[in-house]
Formats: sequence, structure tokens, C-alpha cells
Amino acid sequence: MDRKIFFYPDRCLLCQSCALACQMDSLGISDPREIPSDQKPRQRLKVTFSRGTPWVWKCQHCVSAPCVEACVSGSLTFMGEGGGVIHNPDTCVGCGSCLLVCPYGALSYDGEKERVAKCNLCPEKEIPPCVEACQSRALVYQRSDSFLLKKRKRAVRHVVEVHEAD
Repeated sequence: MDRKIFFYPDRCLLCQSCALACQMDSLGISDPREIPSDQKPRQRLKVTFSRGTPWVWKCQHCVSAPCVEACVSGSLTFMGEGGGVIHNPDTCVGCGSCLLVCPYGALSYDGEKERVAKCNLCPEKEIPPCVEACQSRALVYQRSDSFLLKKRKRAVRHVVEVHEAD
């Protein structure tokens, strides 16, 4: 798992399709009409509007993850460079210490199951459902080095455009 989910806020339409796709995947269904009324889907990402900009709050899979260090049960583990932070819900005791230290608010508490839920990048799928559902391509799933290269090229193009305009 050497790829991550990256977010382009300028492309986001706040349609919430990524959140819905993620929640439906957590329930193992593919049609929103099939969501059982007695089951609450896990919230592994949040879409908000902050300071005039749409934003998707999700796990950043930090290299030095404070949630991993705070986890008393060892349910959160860092899988090495490019592996991300993986959560094992079976060993989670639901203490919430990881919730307190995450700077991104990327973990949520599942009161029904009394444990934490977070994005594991859906390693069993080629493309995570949230990325697949995003029609505006605000969410992309790619290697970090590829994302950074594209970001640098966009920055250089912007500098050239500004310089040529002067």
C-alpha cells in the first residue's frame, strides 16, 4: 500500500458522494436504498466547509502518528514507509485516546460497537470507494511521489504565468 488519498479542495463540489460511498462500503452494500435502518454506518471521513473552502477530513496516515503512540491496546499500527496507519477494530478497547491526539480529527467513535473507526485505505480494493465515487476528481488515489511531482509542475506553471503577466 504505497499509495495515499489526496484531496484537491478547488475541485470539490461538496456533493458528499465520497462520504456516502465510504459509509456504504462499511456496511457492505452498494445501493443507498439498501441502508438498513437499524445499522449505523461507520464514519471514516468527513466532508466540511471551512473558511470558505470545502474540505475532506480523513486519516493522513502520518509517518510519526500520534494516534499510534496513544493507542493503549495496540490496535493502531504504522505499517512502515508507504504502508499507512492501520486500525484493527477487533482489538480496539474504545478508550478514545487516539481521538484526543489526532490533529486531523480523522478518527471517529462508533458508540454502537464501542470502538474507534478510521480510514484504512481499503487495502482489499484497487481503488477506495470514496475515490471511485468522486466524480469531480477532488479525491485521487496515487503514489506520494507522483502527487508531489504533479504539484510541483502546477506550481512552476503558476509562477511562469504570473511572471509572464507582469
